[in-house]
Amino acid sequence: MTRRSWYLVTALAFALHNGEEALGATRMIQVLQTSGPAYVRAFYVGIDPSQLRMNLLALTLIGLLLAVLAARVPSSPTLTFLMLVFVAVIGLNALAHLALALMLGGYMPGLLTAIVANLPVAALVATQAWRERWMPRWSLGLVVAVALVVHGPLLAAFMRITAA
Repeated sequence: MTRRSWYLVTALAFALHNGEEALGATRMIQVLQTSGPAYVRAFYVGIDPSQLRMNLLALTLIGLLLAVLAARVPSSPTLTFLMLVFVAVIGLNALAHLALALMLGGYMPGLLTAIVANLPVAALVATQAWRERWMPRWSLGLVVAVALVVHGPLLAAFMRITAA
């Protein structure tokens, strides 16, 4: 597959995953607010299902826009970097879903698409990017570092700001 195709597949996997989470938003929030680890319970305090669905929609649109822009100019170093951060974020999110499922002992909305779509897509895109040297190899560590910030504090800030 071409880089352009991988960008679009990444966005579609992300949209599918966010759709699964949106459909199960009520159950997900109930479980995370009552049974999740303390830091997860604290994170979801004050967030309701409709707000979560709106956030998922906004994030999905941002991801789709990024992928379409990157697919139009696949050789852009800046857009390539941003897409690889996006890929790393969906990979981290998939791992977070797996960890929560293990901690809570069962299915959480988003787990199915995390396992069958996001994790494989993230692994395949990362492998392709490594093989074809989409970015200098030294920069891939920076991609992971930025993805940790995006999936952690930046996402948390986005959720808190929209909950206000």
